[in-house]
Formats: sequence, C-alpha cells, structure tokens
Amino acid sequence: MFKILIASIASIAFIAAPAWAAQPAFTGIDYSGRYQCTGMDSHIGAFEGVVDMKLNTEQSTGEHAAYAFTLTLLDNSRYDGFAAANSNSLAIYFAHTDPALKDYGVGIAKITTTADGKTSFTKYYYGPEYEGGGHGFETCLKADV
Repeated sequence: MFKILIASIASIAFIAAPAWAAQPAFTGIDYSGRYQCTGMDSHIGAFEGVVDMKLNTEQSTGEHAAYAFTLTLLDNSRYDGFAAANSNSLAIYFAHTDPALKDYGVGIAKITTTADGKTSFTKYYYGPEYEGGGHGFETCLKADV
C-alpha cells in the first residue's frame, strides 16, 4: 500500500511539474535601446559613451527583465555584459573586452523618466580589480529612435 501511495504521488508530481515550471509572460517595461552616457570614474575621470541594451525575451518573465548590455566609450573601448531589471531597478555586470585589463564590475541603477518623457538611468558601479579597485557614476539618457 505504501509503495502504491508513493508511486501515485510521484506520478501526480511528474504530470503537474510542467505547470509549475511554466513562467508568466513578460509584462514589465522594455528598456531596450541606445543611451547616451556621461560619467565619472575613480581612475579615468570624466568619460562619455553609448550603452546599448537589448531585451532577452526568453529569460524575461512577469515584471522581471533580462538584457544584453554593451557600453562603448568614445575611444572605442567596449564593455560587454548583462543586466536584470525589476520595475525601475537595474542590476548590471560588465567586463572590458580585453580580459588582461581585469576591468570588470557590477553596477546598480535607478531608471527614471525625464520631464520631457525620455527614459534615463543613473548607475553606481564597482570594479574590484582594475588598478587596485575602483568605482564610478554614470548617467545615461535614451536616445531618440
């Protein structure tokens, strides 16, 4: 009797598992686009660049969004990474395309809408190894499409 009960529970769990695994469709705000950025880094000082973010629809669910993230500076230095968003919060990982520099880090940003209706975000970031560690701030404004 006990074996039958365990087998029945296992069968029900197996049949129901796909329903548990199903994720709700993405219902959040898509922040994909190109952003013009200015920032201040503890090592390089003032900088300018462009951020491109693209929604990964397969990994976005409910109000949570996943993005591919690239920052390109004026000198063509490039940082590739990814980001996760929930409502108006954005978490970002980035790394310079030259791994020998050990120039990588994490950032946290707040997404806002400007008075003229444009999307922007302000990010604080931390890089633990580049030139002994560093940090910076960056403000990015979504470019007109």
